[in-house]
Amino acid sequence: MNLQDLGNIGEFVGAIGVVVSLIYLTQQMSQNTTAVRAASFNSMVQNSIRLLEHSFRDSEFAQFLERAQRDPESLTVEEQVRWDSYMTAVYRHFGNLVYQYRVGALDKQMWRSYEVTLKNHLRTPSWADWYGTNGHLFSTALTDQVERALREIAAEGAEADSIQA
Repeated sequence: MNLQDLGNIGEFVGAIGVVVSLIYLTQQMSQNTTAVRAASFNSMVQNSIRLLEHSFRDSEFAQFLERAQRDPESLTVEEQVRWDSYMTAVYRHFGNLVYQYRVGALDKQMWRSYEVTLKNHLRTPSWADWYGTNGHLFSTALTDQVERALREIAAEGAEADSIQA
């Protein structure tokens, strides 16, 4: 075996080392991606809980929220600020969810559950009206999602009306 043969063996072993390193790196990236997605999902759930927590822990807030949703015109100036702040936080949360779904951090099954939740909220006229007035504050992706949900709600209402007639 001469120096040329040893050089060829060295190159071959080096190439195998590179391939093994790339396989290992791919596995590590896949594990990190899974961990990042899980952490991101956990953060989204925690944010949802924080938004809901006031209504089930604080009866005064629950009463305020019910009145604000039923008749936002009846709110005092201070309560209107509270309603605007709450709605801004909720729609920012949904905007984040739209973004997370768009970039692949939220899978389709979980997105569907949040999409249905948003649509159910938009069935309350005060939610739809608030967004109609303040939608310019949010991403176009969220606005597209809200408009799509409102069209679906309107179509459901038209369908129900035609069935009753």
